Amino acid sequence: MVKRWFFLIIGILVLPSLARADLTADRYSEVPAKEEAEALALSAKKNDFFLSGYTEAGKKSTAEDYEEEDTDNDYSYRNYHLKFGQKVSDRLSYDIGSFIYDKDYDTQDSLDNISKIFKTNWSYYIRKLKEESLELDVRLNYKEKRYDNTPRSEYDQIRFAPTLTFKKKNLYTIDLTAGIDDYDYLVEGVKDQLKIFGKIGADRYFLDKKLMLTSSYRIEQLEKKNIDRKRTKHEVLGGFDYVFDLPWVYKITTRAGWGERDTKEEEERDEDFDYEYWRYYTKTEHRINPRLKTNLKYQYFKKDYVSADLDHRGFYIQNGWDYEILDDEKQRLWLDFDVEHKDVDYALKADNNYKKEAAEIKASYQRKKNWKVSAALEGNSYDFNDSSNDKKRYYAKLSGEKLFLDGDLVLSLDLKYRYTNNEQGNDKEQEAVRVAFKYRF
Repeated sequence: MVKRWFFLIIGILVLPSLARADLTADRYSEVPAKEEAEALALSAKKNDFFLSGYTEAGKKSTAEDYEEEDTDNDYSYRNYHLKFGQKVSDRLSYDIGSFIYDKDYDTQDSLDNISKIFKTNWSYYIRKLKEESLELDVRLNYKEKRYDNTPRSEYDQIRFAPTLTFKKKNLYTIDLTAGIDDYDYLVEGVKDQLKIFGKIGADRYFLDKKLMLTSSYRIEQLEKKNIDRKRTKHEVLGGFDYVFDLPWVYKITTRAGWGERDTKEEEERDEDFDYEYWRYYTKTEHRINPRLKTNLKYQYFKKDYVSADLDHRGFYIQNGWDYEILDDEKQRLWLDFDVEHKDVDYALKADNNYKKEAAEIKASYQRKKNWKVSAALEGNSYDFNDSSNDKKRYYAKLSGEKLFLDGDLVLSLDLKYRYTNNEQGNDKEQEAVRVAFKYRF
């Protein structure tokens, strides 16, 4: 069922672009996916296509992926990614990417798995004027997840989500999304799910865009009810941004949200739990002087699980500093410093309550239009109710980036080392390496 959906949607997406290609060949220019736009916009000249990718391998812990520290399971991983994209015309652009995530847990053999993911995004401006626009954005994801030792958890997934976005310059933005999310398990039973979802979001600007109000609502409906599953899920988000004219306070951002989710929807999570969450945060940004900036963030969070004993609530406070030491036409040197306090309480596992203190310092140097390097040190201290879980974690990170072909080709290397000092257990050392590239042609 999933594969039939997949090939049908691919046909719908690809055929119109083939029919249009010969009409727009002289107007090609490269505009990549949003998450890569900044890195790929290194050269001012127009290019037709972009190609990017990475390979990454190492060891890490589930505690780095999500909040529940009691599920601190170590695993080895190998990740691979390749993406290709193009701007066909001033109105049409697309990207196509593939991902492979391979995980091998040290002590949880039932979770060993490999995920193969295909993603494509197509964007077309139905209406594009100076003061307003109407854009159609279509996202298609196909995923195969296979477990080494748990065949009943294996599934194929297809997600199809078109979005219409209407923008009125300096006034408002409205986006409407509707889609399907189909899980087809290889072992027949009651796990198969077909989710139908819709979302509406709106941003409204006031006072020459100094004030922005934002809100969204999402509803998800299951075609059939599964054991211990809620049939309908909702998510609500609201908040505002405000830019001040004050010398010591530049901007404040506030968001509050409530919703119901499934951990299966999170890429890093290999266990399948339903939960309800609450979240609130506020962040202030301050510009002390042209070279020195700081920000302060407070976030409250709460999760209530349907079938797991991981219910918890807590808060964290973060403070970040950014100091520009040097910035001229040829080079740039800057420092980042961050500190954090986190406090988490578990409703059903009091021994897992903990407090965390963290600090990180990072130095970066850039030789503009040539290369960039950065080095970071981070330390985390965990104080649990059950003192046998107390630990300290230290990270060392080194990153480098080199530009070739007038900035059209970018190669990068990231090295990461983690040392864990367990107060009443064995210490651990873990390493990871990531090699990536971005090419415009």
